[in-house]
Order: sequence, then C-alpha cells, then structure tokens
Amino acid sequence: MAVTPQTNAGAKVYFCSTAQPNLPLDQEDFEALVWIQVGKVGNLGDLGATTNIVSYDTLDTDVTQKAKGITDAGTFEIEVGRVYNDAGQIALRAAGLTKFNYAVKVELADAPSADYTNTIIYNCGVVTGPTLPGGGNEDFVRETYSFGFNQRGVTVNPALIPSPSSP
Repeated sequence: MAVTPQTNAGAKVYFCSTAQPNLPLDQEDFEALVWIQVGKVGNLGDLGATTNIVSYDTLDTDVTQKAKGITDAGTFEIEVGRVYNDAGQIALRAAGLTKFNYAVKVELADAPSADYTNTIIYNCGVVTGPTLPGGGNEDFVRETYSFGFNQRGVTVNPALIPSPSSP
C-alpha cells in the first residue's frame, strides 16, 4: 500500500517527569514510563542523529580518505504557547532546572488508516529552558525547551492494530 507523506498537524509531545539514570532505554523501557502530554506545542524541532565525517589526507593519494566518526544523538527543540498551569509545561520547567536525563515521546498523526497505529519516536536527554522568544504585540507568549539527547532515538513505525478475537 502506497502511503502519502503526512504533515505535523495532529502530532503530540509527551514528557516523563521521572529522571532516567540508566541509559540507554529501549522500546520496552520507554513504553513502561508514565507520560504527561505537553499542551499547546506549536513547533517541533529536528529529531535524529548526525554522524561526523572524518577525513585524512596522505602524501601518496590524490583523494581524501573519509570515514564515519562519532555520532551526535541530536538536540530537539519544542516551542509551546505558554500556559502557566499546563501539567506538561510545568514538568518541563522543573526538568530544565536539573542536570538529569528525561524521556520525551513524539507521536505523529501518520497512521495510514484507522487499522494502524501512529509513528512513535522516543528519546532521552537533558532538558534546558525555558527560553522566552520575543515577539510583537500580536504574538503569543511562547517558551522553547531543548532536549540534549544522550542516546540514540527509538522509532516505532505504524503497525497494524490487532483485531479483537471473537469469543
């Protein structure tokens, strides 16, 4: 079945307010956590790792030799319309004051049909923020949080939802 690319509309961000001292977490670990939805998310940053390309030139070649170096698990930023009493935003503000690793979950609204789940992306890292972006008189008051990931992300692609078994 061909699937059409989706927009970010309908995506949800969740946060686990319990510090995670034992990394890396796997899918089972992430699924066992208690999640708080972060309200009024307006912008998702980049998710994913980047790997350095290292190079070395020698006197006897005319082509630079390249290899993969260290991988950076990434920094994920989310921007929210500030709601002082939103449980997810309160948890993020508190985490931003610590030096511990916290888990984040992004659920895309990309199920190919009602019979499938959405893509889930998990990761874990330190949280910074909030940064309060400026703006004009017609801009919402916003906060930006950054997650400095300390492990590779775990992506769970859409899967067929099992049908209930007949009695």
